Amino acid sequence: MDELEQELVTRALDGDRDAFGQLVDRLKRPVFHLCMSHLRDEAEAMDLVQDTFLKAFTRLELFRRDSNFRAWVFRIAANSCIDRIRRRRTRAASELDDTYSTDHLDEGDLPSVGTFGRASPLKELARAQLADRLGKALATLPETHRQCVLLCDVHGYSYQEIAEELGIPKGTVMSRLFYARKRLQTELEDYRQEASDG
Repeated sequence: MDELEQELVTRALDGDRDAFGQLVDRLKRPVFHLCMSHLRDEAEAMDLVQDTFLKAFTRLELFRRDSNFRAWVFRIAANSCIDRIRRRRTRAASELDDTYSTDHLDEGDLPSVGTFGRASPLKELARAQLADRLGKALATLPETHRQCVLLCDVHGYSYQEIAEELGIPKGTVMSRLFYARKRLQTELEDYRQEASDG
């Protein structure tokens, strides 16, 4: 957290609403990306971003001044995502896998159209199948493990940054990543075998 952000936090804690608004402007994009990583649904992610900052604003008196405000907000967002996913599973557990599809790939992951270097239809199909299998494999992980995988392998956070964002020891992050990656390897083993046989 830089000096300006620390100053804004202090002012917000002292009742300055404008300072809190500036904090929202600084944090809303990373919070949105975190929510998207969990939910894979833009409308739901945007909804939870608003919910996160509403909760943060109404619970400001619970924030300890010696804590990391950014990590605190990320924890609120992550917990809200977990709650939303649990409710979603309760409503329709069989539909969970349908939330992952090639529609949710970043634009940079898709082959360019109209260029000489575009991927062949077979490669595009293979990429779509891999994205689907990865999504389903991620869905088998406990939410706490999935958080670490997404923050590390999708968003490029360091172990220390993940520990700070989630408010857990660095060793716990490393342990969760180790077991999550082993689980993903197991889940994707048959796909890897099919790909090598094909």
